[in-house]
Amino acid sequence: MIGKKLVTFIIILTSLLILNIKTDTATAQVTGVIVDPSLIEFHTNATGQQFTIAVKIVNVVNLYGFDIQFKWDTKYLEYVSRSVRVPKDDYPDGVLYKPILPIKDEVNTTAGTYWIAIASMWPAPTFNGSGTVFTMTFRVKYHPVQPEPDANITLELYSTELAAIGGNPIPHYRQNGKVILYALPAPVQKHDIAVLSVNPLKTVVGQGYTMNINVTVANQGDYTETFNITIYANTNPIETKQITLTKGASTTITYTWNTAGFIKGNYTLWAYAWSVQGETDTADNTFVDGWVVVALVGDVTGPNGWPDGKVDMKDIITVIASFGNTPSHPKWNPNHDINNDHKVDMKDIITTIAQFGKTDP
Repeated sequence: MIGKKLVTFIIILTSLLILNIKTDTATAQVTGVIVDPSLIEFHTNATGQQFTIAVKIVNVVNLYGFDIQFKWDTKYLEYVSRSVRVPKDDYPDGVLYKPILPIKDEVNTTAGTYWIAIASMWPAPTFNGSGTVFTMTFRVKYHPVQPEPDANITLELYSTELAAIGGNPIPHYRQNGKVILYALPAPVQKHDIAVLSVNPLKTVVGQGYTMNINVTVANQGDYTETFNITIYANTNPIETKQITLTKGASTTITYTWNTAGFIKGNYTLWAYAWSVQGETDTADNTFVDGWVVVALVGDVTGPNGWPDGKVDMKDIITVIASFGNTPSHPKWNPNHDINNDHKVDMKDIITTIAQFGKTDP
């Protein structure tokens, strides 16, 4: 009977010892060098955004020095700054105690690496517990776009050594960090052309004579486009031209308006770029400019700079005063270039003099 009780007691004691060992193992803290946070995710465009991580030593006993080498992917991340949190005497969240011996503190932004090594010196006490070695701030320099894959970037602790007094190594694990840049949806390709400006080179043109009009158009879409642009005076089409523009390109086209057949009066000039197949944004295909006056030939002056319906000495003197001027002259006035040959010469003066005394019916 006594033997059976003894065996039972031994079994119970052994079970308690095993349970105690399991409990101690489960609650034991393991030393590690970790990146915190261990995961950072960007689901929307993060280009230009900054974030900060910390490299920490956790659950260490008798730490007296460390040697840590860290790296990142320079295709996606740009180094901004770092903050070393050593010694703990100066940084409550840091590690190691004074006096310390800095051994290495080197960033290579081209390779995307950082090497830091520091040791305590006698009579500094050993460090126990957890603390931050350094923080580092990065900027996202490139965010992938589909069909590119997601960017899975490892913030890698590729070499780590922890040492106690005397240089004895401290076993530990490493926990790298990860940054995920989820590839953005590819932008929708679009067809989009626009008229940016209509610029008549005269505000007054003699009836039956010509003037030039500059129209600037742009291809704001993602495809090379061939399209027509028509210039109008009120509702009357003046001229249509066809051009081809690569994506993102713009150009200025010069039209010539022959006013023969147009009655004298005020005309609003506007341009229309014919919409291309698949274009949805057509509001900017039309651009309306101000007035141009088709006037009696030689009538270039009047109240507020507009023709007054007659050719008098004021008109003749005005044209003569512009004699010899060309578009490069600081006082160039294209309204005085009656025949639109880009200079004010005797032809313009003679034409104006021949109209002297005429008035609108």
